[in-house]
Amino acid sequence: MDKKKLKKSMGEISRDIMIAFLIVAVIMLALYSYCGIWPPMVVIESGSMEHPPSIYEQRSYVGIIDTGDMVFVKEVNASYGEDVLTYVQGEATGHSTYGSFGDVVIYRPNGLEYRSDGAPMVPIIHRLVVWLELNTTHVDSEAPGIDYANYSFDVPSLGIYDSTDSFNITNYGFEHDTVRINLASLLLYYESMGIVPHGGYITMGDNNAPSYDQPNSGGYEPVLPEWIIGKAWGELPWFGLIKLWVNGVDHRVPSNSWTGLFGTISLLLLIPFVLDYIYPKVKKIIRKGKDDESEGPKTGPDEQTPEEIDPGKEELPPGNTPEEELPPGDTLMEEPPDDEALSAKVDFIAIEESDLERSDSAAFVEDEKLPERGSED
Repeated sequence: MDKKKLKKSMGEISRDIMIAFLIVAVIMLALYSYCGIWPPMVVIESGSMEHPPSIYEQRSYVGIIDTGDMVFVKEVNASYGEDVLTYVQGEATGHSTYGSFGDVVIYRPNGLEYRSDGAPMVPIIHRLVVWLELNTTHVDSEAPGIDYANYSFDVPSLGIYDSTDSFNITNYGFEHDTVRINLASLLLYYESMGIVPHGGYITMGDNNAPSYDQPNSGGYEPVLPEWIIGKAWGELPWFGLIKLWVNGVDHRVPSNSWTGLFGTISLLLLIPFVLDYIYPKVKKIIRKGKDDESEGPKTGPDEQTPEEIDPGKEELPPGNTPEEELPPGDTLMEEPPDDEALSAKVDFIAIEESDLERSDSAAFVEDEKLPERGSED
């Protein structure tokens, strides 16, 4: 490859890289503008939100949050009754996301950004189940310490007020479980931790039902609105597998997720090839077909349509035109004479006229020399 071709090829590659970089930058900027959070997406590292067909089989689905998916996160007002809906509210209104009722949120457990050992606290992405409102009607503010015995909860979406009893949410999720929320055990958790009770959202992974997060999963408290990072919306299936593979935590990924990832990457690599090589050829063939249709059938100078052929006349080979068909005085000539031939013909005619004049002069002289018949007698 010569230097010019190499330089041209490098220029085209650099141009394509710049275009790709600009496209990605524009997309990320648009996502940030819409989501209000950076980064505007999270990679799913566990299967707590998956919907497996059975306990013996792990399978991913588009539209469900699976291990290795990338989920977009939008900043919202997470206060009860504002920009998010619980499972109970979604069931009543028909609002569903990711294969079940209610919204899915990303939150920091107990509002913490770091663990006690200094490691970053990994946010949890789970579904909002129900909202609990703390009821302090009977709390004695003058009692020494915290009056745990007189705290209770309201569950406005279910019409439950001033209660410490358990209640059930039946036919829950894709497995139609019965979820039993125990309010008394929640108050006991607060008392054992020595903290003031508070209300908040009960959350749960779809694949964890009927075991909800508070306080069953590592001592998590009901989620306050300010602990919520954002609401999940949309997904980019399988592409988070790349990060999990790099970090070595891809051992619990559904096998069909890898198939989906490789298939999608192959399709993306095929698109430029189609646009650069196949599409121009197809476009050229289509354009040529349209041009042929617009021009119509082509006929040569010696071709006649069936209407122009006289059936009474015998067809002759090209160039053999009978003399009687020519107008008087016309001579059949295949090619017009050039200047040299025309000049030679004129000279030939002039010579013939000169010879004819000399012949006439000679004849006239001979006539003068002949004696008259009368004088010979």
